[in-house]
Amino acid sequence: MQGSMTEAAGNGELTFCAIHPDRDTGLRCNRCERYMCVECAVRTPVGYTCRECVRQHENRFYAGGALDYAFVAAVSLAAGGLLLILTSLIGGFLLIGIFIAPALGGAAAQLALSLTGGRRGRYSGHVAAGGLLAGGALCGWLLTGGLGLFSLLYLALAASAAFARFKVSI
Repeated sequence: MQGSMTEAAGNGELTFCAIHPDRDTGLRCNRCERYMCVECAVRTPVGYTCRECVRQHENRFYAGGALDYAFVAAVSLAAGGLLLILTSLIGGFLLIGIFIAPALGGAAAQLALSLTGGRRGRYSGHVAAGGLLAGGALCGWLLTGGLGLFSLLYLALAASAAFARFKVSI
């Protein structure tokens, strides 16, 4: 890393970021050797990598297709409706709902992952969170004509738990 910075400076030539050609830099990607500015650099455990290489590395973990997104959406919609029904049954017991909602959101995400064979797409977490929110909102408007504050809180907790379950750690 330091060698590439001093090498460019030692030659006396200016080098520019591959994405931002108006920014001079001496920093190079540790995978593809492309010049990158500080804004384009992503810090990894093995040095600085460009965003394109990071995205290529992440793509190995995302093998889900359209059918997988459909399974995630269907499970999340049903779980959102079930969550709204369960939380309306417990009434004003806020503390119980705060523990039930994330558990149900995580369980829905786990069920969706099981149905897809563990495959996930880049946006599976977004689909799961949106499905939970949409399913809960739809069920709320069909059953009671609206959503209460606690119902929205429970849906948000479940959606965040489902989204987190689909996150890939690299």
